[in-house]
Amino acid sequence: MAAKKTNGYRNYTADGSYWTVRKHGRTFWVLRLRSETYDQLEVWGGYSRAGAAGGAAAQLAYFQAVSEMTESLRGTIHRALDKVGLGALPPKAPVSASEAPANLAVADDE
Repeated sequence: MAAKKTNGYRNYTADGSYWTVRKHGRTFWVLRLRSETYDQLEVWGGYSRAGAAGGAAAQLAYFQAVSEMTESLRGTIHRALDKVGLGALPPKAPVSASEAPANLAVADDE
């Protein structure tokens, strides 16, 4: 995932947001902002030390990037499997497997 630069900040998330720290009073708040507008999207929580808040913001950004990459890869894998005819499992059969006769290997032509 390429990081896109917007308004001077790097955007490491697919949704166009970034995790950051803002100080208000004696508390360092960890929050996620929209890159283009700086709208506040989410507040994780507050810390008394800037380093702890910065570490939390970095961990949240990393976790979000990993989640987004996992989803992206999952979609790529499913498309590739569909392309070669190995798509998703079919829906459940109308007759449950628990109702199957004991020995289906022997043909019974009724």
